[in-house]
Amino acid sequence: MNRRIIDSLRYLDPSAKIVSMGDFNDDPISPSFKKILKVKGKEKQLDSLGLFGPMENLFKKGIGSLAYRDQWNLFDQIYMTANFIENPEGYRFWKADVFNLPYLMDPKGTYKGYPLRTYAGGSYIGGYSDHFPVFVHLIREVK
Repeated sequence: MNRRIIDSLRYLDPSAKIVSMGDFNDDPISPSFKKILKVKGKEKQLDSLGLFGPMENLFKKGIGSLAYRDQWNLFDQIYMTANFIENPEGYRFWKADVFNLPYLMDPKGTYKGYPLRTYAGGSYIGGYSDHFPVFVHLIREVK
């Protein structure tokens, strides 16, 4: 569905700068991203109609936004059209990251280092989420 929306926006405006983000329940290297959306993990691989997924590089370094059975996943992703990277006028992509500061992590026990949940086992534990937030830095030249 996301591919269809991006294609329809590009049909209306081929120069549209599009950013898509969310919990996609798939990692950056999953077939849904690589084969269906055709998201590229390296800027050099892009053509003018390509989609760039900066989260792939983070995932390959072992960085994730959620953990399950001691395996990190990066289901929370942000990807964008190629023209968002090569944009000399206005904002452009600089880098992506996962916001995983210590206060967002479970400090002890079996899930030490995992995102600190709000609820676990039906009990309120006062955390934030079972996922760490992800974000991108956008920069622009100041004249």
